[in-house]
Amino acid sequence: MGRKKSDWVLWLLGAACFMAVIFLWLISKMSWSGTGHEIVLMGDSVVGNQFYNGDPVDEVLSEKTGMEVFNGAFGGSSVVSYNDGLWETLGSESFSFEALVNAIVLRDFSAQNAAIERNATQTYFAERLENLEQTDFSKTDILVVCFGANDYANQISPDVFEEAFSNSIGRLQAAYPSLTIYISSPVFNYLTRDGEQIFCDSGEWGDYLLEEYVLAQERVAEEYGVCFIDNYHDSVINADTIYDYTITADGLHLNKEGRDVLTDTIAAVILSGGQQETD
Repeated sequence: MGRKKSDWVLWLLGAACFMAVIFLWLISKMSWSGTGHEIVLMGDSVVGNQFYNGDPVDEVLSEKTGMEVFNGAFGGSSVVSYNDGLWETLGSESFSFEALVNAIVLRDFSAQNAAIERNATQTYFAERLENLEQTDFSKTDILVVCFGANDYANQISPDVFEEAFSNSIGRLQAAYPSLTIYISSPVFNYLTRDGEQIFCDSGEWGDYLLEEYVLAQERVAEEYGVCFIDNYHDSVINADTIYDYTITADGLHLNKEGRDVLTDTIAAVILSGGQQETD
């Protein structure tokens, strides 16, 4: 039995409305004009924390490079969208590198905004996310990616880590071919469990060593032809000096001296156009 004329009219009207919505969406994408930056930092609390005693990493890096730096890092984040019961409640997996890259490429930060609405404990998240949403990576010169410590802490498989990292870097390069990307590895660290300090090269934290994540990042950098900054092997921060460069009772987050070391290295590589001096 054929459709009534009125049914066809309604169907055509519905189709026209749908096409109009798609058209308006495309126009909005084409006409969107965000803010570019000279340098954008993405990473975890090692570079994202704004509550250190002394200047945060972005301010120190800006001073050393003479360039404007936007800090788009979120504490507790990893490369892989890791989720256990607690993270599901907080929505922290929405701030993983792969989740943020997806949001950046699609310009859809709804998952991140929903996570902030559920959990407002990180007071700087909302403002930082708002600024990240307005960042146009096609107008941005340099992206410095500083992840890995939390993937190690959560003992995510290095193979899973490498795949997620590779896919994310690849998507960014495809979407923003003029963007220069620097991959900055974690520094040597220790984590504390039951009052015991467990060094990242001891094998006592879990099945995987931090170095495995660093080497995975190096392979991804080579795969995509981007600069790799090795803060693990080529740094004065090591097992003998760790207490001099991290905050009290914390072998992961850097003190002022540690932030100077990290930013000295990153700034030197950026200013040299991608060359890292080794000891």
